[in-house]
Amino acid sequence: MSTLSPIIYRLRGWKLPGTFLLASALLTLPTQICSQQTRGDGREECARLSATEDPPADLPSAEERQALANCSSYDLYFGFGASVDLDKARKCAYLEREQGKKLPEIAFGGAGMLAMVYANGKGASRSFGLALKFACEVEGAPAENSARIEHLLQLQNENWAGANFNLCDDVTSGLMQGWCAKLQEDLDQVRRAKKLEGLTQNWKPEERQAYLELQSAANAFFDSSSSKEVDLSGTGRAAFEIEAEAALKDGFLRALERFERGQLPKYKATDLAKADAQLNALYKRIQSAPNQPIEFTTVTPDGIKSAQKAWLRYREAWVEFGKLKYPAVLPEGWRVWLTRERVKMLQVWLPDGT
Repeated sequence: MSTLSPIIYRLRGWKLPGTFLLASALLTLPTQICSQQTRGDGREECARLSATEDPPADLPSAEERQALANCSSYDLYFGFGASVDLDKARKCAYLEREQGKKLPEIAFGGAGMLAMVYANGKGASRSFGLALKFACEVEGAPAENSARIEHLLQLQNENWAGANFNLCDDVTSGLMQGWCAKLQEDLDQVRRAKKLEGLTQNWKPEERQAYLELQSAANAFFDSSSSKEVDLSGTGRAAFEIEAEAALKDGFLRALERFERGQLPKYKATDLAKADAQLNALYKRIQSAPNQPIEFTTVTPDGIKSAQKAWLRYREAWVEFGKLKYPAVLPEGWRVWLTRERVKMLQVWLPDGT
């Protein structure tokens, strides 16, 4: 699975510096959610399946229990930090379930992971009965639980043979929005890491070291911006913050790919004064406002000030990296490019956008 199915948390538009994301998921809502009213909430099905025995052959042995004492079914199922091992993922999920791990401590683990294992037939023989049983054990928002049960019942009736059923398919709660955003970001981070390794594998040791220093400054700025320059009101705030940081990381990677293709910034030293003047005027207008949430959001001038300090360090890290890796670009060229990008990020926080 490379991309999560459309999920309900994308219905909310949220401000990302320089970008307005307005989801069109209303047109692609899973049909099982819309059919709830006619087919019940699954409680009768859950009551019937609750006594279903766990398959003895699918449970971990005593020896395996010791080896999996500190396991993560999430990592084993998706291959985070290690190779995918679906057999161990299933056994680990049974252990997590026994330990009582559930929301909010864990979403992709325990009963929730077992529901995915048996629905998808990944790590065990497909069994919608078991998938439903474990889905019934997931503690979440009532509408979310009902939609998930209805979804599985529909797949069962259709004799579905796919392998991409996901707990995120039927999300309605802010809590699960955050978990699903984290899953998407973890998947995306694997993708980014592979691309970056491909881009940098032939770089000289000193270039790779300089890049690591740039990446450190980039991560510090992205973290600061996503936590202080994004509206984090509402129950989906964890998802909004994760997605904002992910968008910044994706932009960073796209820029590096352009530069490796030779599409380098071509600004002149004389362009810097104009770019700096525009940024300073914009920043001054934001900071002159009372230090209270901007436009009824959680963003404040003080928060932007903190992110701005991290951005200045990030800009200079690009200059130092650029001197070594792309010496044809003047230091002023890097500053102009980044300053113009920063202007776009901050413009969204002014009423007139200028």
